[in-house]
Formats: sequence, structure tokens, C-alpha cells
Amino acid sequence: MVDVAHIIPRSPDDPPPPPSWWRRPRVLPWLAGGLVVAAGVGGGLWAWQPWRSLEIAQSACWSALSKDDLKPLAGKYGKVYETVPRARIQTPTAPDEPRIRSNDCRVVWNGDDGSGGFLLDVQVYPAWDGVDADRARDVEKHRPVADLDFGPGAVGLASGDESHRVRLYVRCDFQVPTSDKPGTKAPPYVRVDVGGDPIEGASPAGARQAYAEAALKIARVAAAEYRCTNQVQLPAVAPAVPELPKEKADG
Repeated sequence: MVDVAHIIPRSPDDPPPPPSWWRRPRVLPWLAGGLVVAAGVGGGLWAWQPWRSLEIAQSACWSALSKDDLKPLAGKYGKVYETVPRARIQTPTAPDEPRIRSNDCRVVWNGDDGSGGFLLDVQVYPAWDGVDADRARDVEKHRPVADLDFGPGAVGLASGDESHRVRLYVRCDFQVPTSDKPGTKAPPYVRVDVGGDPIEGASPAGARQAYAEAALKIARVAAAEYRCTNQVQLPAVAPAVPELPKEKADG
């Protein structure tokens, strides 16, 4: 008997036959595996997104803080930098040199998605009004306050305001020039005030603790700049900062 299927020619309208390598049974599992691997790599790259990164300044705030100090405050992607870097802290005992010294430090985070905020907003001044006056102002504005134990040489306060500020008052005896505040006695404390904006992607608890650690490191630099005549006593690490309820609205 003659095999008709081998005699009848193919019609031009028939689809072309698959290539010989496709018809081999061992090729199909290999090809399917390759597609799975490619999909996995593509999905991994999308999750990792190597084209996005977090760029952090190596130091900030009078060189008191390092990259590691800033990292817990930042989001996942973007750039962290100090707005107007200054080499030294301005003090009443030092000449007014705005290009070299400052009382404030601001560190900004700009996210890849256009979001941003202040990672750190730091102020270093003599505690002219005193610790009790600052605490009373927080209470008057319905801000919860917690004492922080920084040892015998300092007093710490944590505030429940929007910035979750940490204030560190360092015992420091220094001489105020008569031209700065005539007839004014030097306060016994230097105040280091640290806070910031809540950044998406950063742990609130980690941020509060980072503020306390930053305040401690900046306080060491401030004590040297203020030339405290007493022996400044500061702990090796900052105490744990408790979670405080948010500031209550007036009325």
C-alpha cells in the first residue's frame, strides 16, 4: 500500500513546519527552564533595582556625625547631604565667623520619587533659659516630655512634638564676653537640640534613638568649642529614648 501522506505535496497556505531542533524532545525542558531563569532574574532586578541607591554624606554637623549615624534616619533611596556645612560651632567665646562657624546644622534627604525632608535639624546654643524653663514650655504646649539619664554631667529631655526632639544640656562653665551680653552671667549649661522630619522607610524608634546618639556626639564637639573650664562628663552611649504620645492639639 502506498503512503498517500508522503506523496501529496504541501499547500502554500499550510503553516511552515517547526524547525528540527524544536521537535527534539530534550530541547523543550531546557527552553522552559531558561525562560523561568530569565523571569526570575528580571523579577530580582526589579525588586533590587540596582539603578537606585542611597547616597549619604560621609560626615555632617561639624564633622561630629558619620555616615553610619545618618543612615538610620534616611529612606531607602535618594541623597543625604548637609545644606550649609560649617567646620566649627559658633560660641559666645569665639569670633563671629559665619563662613566658618554656625549654631545650626540641617541635613536633608531627597528621595528618588521627589519626596524629602530634614533628617536632622540641630541647634547648639547656651541654655539661657535653663532646663526647667524649656520643660515648662513643652508642658504648656501639651507636649509629653520624658527625662533621659545622661549621667551626672548632663540632663536630657525627649519631647513628644512632631520632630520628636531630644535636648541634651551639658554642664559647661564658660565666660561670656561682656560685649555679647553685658552684665549677663554665663549659664551653666550648653543646650544641644536635635530633631527631624519623619522619613518614610525609616523606623520611628530608630530615629528617636539616632537623635539621642547624635546629640551626645555633637555635645562632645560643643564642649571642646565652648572651652568649658569644668571637667565635662558625658556617657559613652546615649540612654534609650522611650516612645511618647504625639503632641496634643490645643483646645
